[in-house]
Amino acid sequence: MAAPARSVGYQVIHYLRAPISFSDGVGGIVQVGTIPGKSIVLRTYVVITTAFNGTTNTIKIGTVASDASYGTGISTATAGVITGGTALATATTVNPTVDTAVIATHATTVAGTAGAGYVIVEYLPVE
Repeated sequence: MAAPARSVGYQVIHYLRAPISFSDGVGGIVQVGTIPGKSIVLRTYVVITTAFNGTTNTIKIGTVASDASYGTGISTATAGVITGGTALATATTVNPTVDTAVIATHATTVAGTAGAGYVIVEYLPVE
């Protein structure tokens, strides 16, 4: 179940953050949070604290309807801050009209034994 959308009511950048781990498994899906309707998604990135050592080691960020709409091909093989792998493409994904759950999906093909970090989504509520 997705967390409720949240907005502090001010014109400030908001964040969703969720931990990721090798234990999420091959093709594992992590619920990042919920973006309020009429919010503008600004950026996505992944902070890797321990490099993933499986095979392929990438992650994609998006919604249930479009699991790569906020980023795809984001490498988790090296520790550090990695920005989203694709541009935010369409008005419906960048500025959803209704509260929208955000997910991160591991695209690892063979499970590893190490790997940890966080998925971060920046957004700006406009109403």
